[in-house]
Amino acid sequence: MRAYLATPDLDLRLVALPAYSPDFNADEAIWNWAREEVTANTCFGTAAKVREKLDAFFAGLAKRRAEVQRRCRSALQAQTDALIASTNQLFVPTNHVDLTLALV
Repeated sequence: MRAYLATPDLDLRLVALPAYSPDFNADEAIWNWAREEVTANTCFGTAAKVREKLDAFFAGLAKRRAEVQRRCRSALQAQTDALIASTNQLFVPTNHVDLTLALV
C-alpha cells in the first residue's frame, strides 16, 4: 500500500484512523442524509413503508451524483483536514534555543 501511495502524481496520503471512526465513513454521511430527508420526525407505521421510502431515496441518488459527492466529500474532507492538521502539529520541528549558548 505504501509503495502504491508513493506513486508520483497520485496525490494521496495514508492517514491512520481510529479503530472506530464512523465520521470518516462515507456511508455514514449518506445515512445521515437519508435520515434528514426521509425518516426525520416521521412515523411510517410499518417497516415496509420505511423500506419503500428509503428505497426511493437511494434509487434517486443516482440522479443526484454531484450532490452526493459534495455532501460526502465536504463533510469527510473537512474532518480529515482537521485530523491531518492536528497530526501535523504533533510533528512540527520546534526551534529550541539553549539560553546558555545564546548568551555566549
